[in-house]
Amino acid sequence: MEHMASTDESPSAVEAADEHKPAVCPVAKCQCVVKHTHLLRHMISEHLDARARTLPFQLRMRKVSSGQRTLLMLTYRQLTVDHDQCLAVLNWRPDSPSDLVPPQLDLPPSHQALTFNLPVLVIICRTTWKAPFKRDDHDDKEGSRDLISEWGTIYLLWLVSPLTRRSINANLAVLNSQLQCIVRRDRRRIRNFASRMPFSRLITGLDPFFVSLNEVQLDEMCDGSGQQASVFLEVIIEGE
Repeated sequence: MEHMASTDESPSAVEAADEHKPAVCPVAKCQCVVKHTHLLRHMISEHLDARARTLPFQLRMRKVSSGQRTLLMLTYRQLTVDHDQCLAVLNWRPDSPSDLVPPQLDLPPSHQALTFNLPVLVIICRTTWKAPFKRDDHDDKEGSRDLISEWGTIYLLWLVSPLTRRSINANLAVLNSQLQCIVRRDRRRIRNFASRMPFSRLITGLDPFFVSLNEVQLDEMCDGSGQQASVFLEVIIEGE
């Protein structure tokens, strides 16, 4: 799971300044340091899979406006444990021109039209409540299975983007095959991909960024069973 601070202390001036600096790509196992103005170029060049659309978690790209719904099918049991998976890049265009969104630079010719859109990455992680407190980052797969058995599985969903000059909000929901929301809808803020989130705020329900669901909740609303169990993720970017 992505790096988080272990306490809920307010960010220092140094940490606040760091939110403007280049940062490590938010996709798991990618250690590239990326500028805020080059996140979309990085996602296109390093993570957009050009193969046929047969992969269970192939990255999607879409251009969206405020209030537009995006549905992403998720076979959630196929997610790798403690691996931040980017399901989609939603290139959001503000309703009116403003200084809210910095331009995305050096895009390939086929994506130049997205220069003034904000790339919003839809991230999900299959993990356990205990995982962020593990001190040993080199646990093997057997250790990961033991954690799941002992603590149960949860799914964390959040959105990240380059730094914006004001907060951007989105509605997140999990739907069944009839596109009905059985659990709940959540309004969350889009995170600056370079920022750090104290994990204690997540476990107390005080953070404005993450949606958490346990596997029992997903199983109750899904179609299919086992590794093929699936739901839809609904993402609606509202804007400011």
